[in-house]
Amino acid sequence: MKKFFTIFLLLFAITKNYSQDKNSEARQFIENAEITQINKDWNVKAEFKSGIDDAVSFFPIEIIDLKSNRKIKSLQMDMLLKYQSNHNDFKSSWIDLNEVDEFILFIEQYVIPNLKDKTEKNQSTTYIFNSKEIMFSFYIQKNSRRISIYLKDNGVTDYGHYFWTETQVRKIPELLTMLKEIK
Repeated sequence: MKKFFTIFLLLFAITKNYSQDKNSEARQFIENAEITQINKDWNVKAEFKSGIDDAVSFFPIEIIDLKSNRKIKSLQMDMLLKYQSNHNDFKSSWIDLNEVDEFILFIEQYVIPNLKDKTEKNQSTTYIFNSKEIMFSFYIQKNSRRISIYLKDNGVTDYGHYFWTETQVRKIPELLTMLKEIK
């Protein structure tokens, strides 16, 4: 029985550590602190809206564990989805600062140079950036371009929290500027 209990504890610890690696450092910090303060800088923000008033906002934050006074900085992304039934759904995700560098590189190398690209008939091109908590996709087909953002839970894509827009693609340079400001 003692051996069974020890194996159970070991498996529990491994599972807990494995699942925590799937979430951002910011989410883990918030979930593990007893009392937290989050300071948001709304002056440095990039926002995308869809034609049905869904919205995604990116902005820098500072998270403080008020008991230990430990602080970390991160990028928060809020997603607001509006449904025809007058029901709104809101969810936040975080991108760690070490992931922001990769996000900047992705936008500079693969999105900005292709903002005016076109594809041939019956062809498309998709560029995808994956962080621990979001998947950002830039899609090109013929003359149209679209950005799509999916949120993730424990590393698994949450297909219920999905945002897309074609009309706001021109605002991608604003997102890039904002990302560079928080570094």
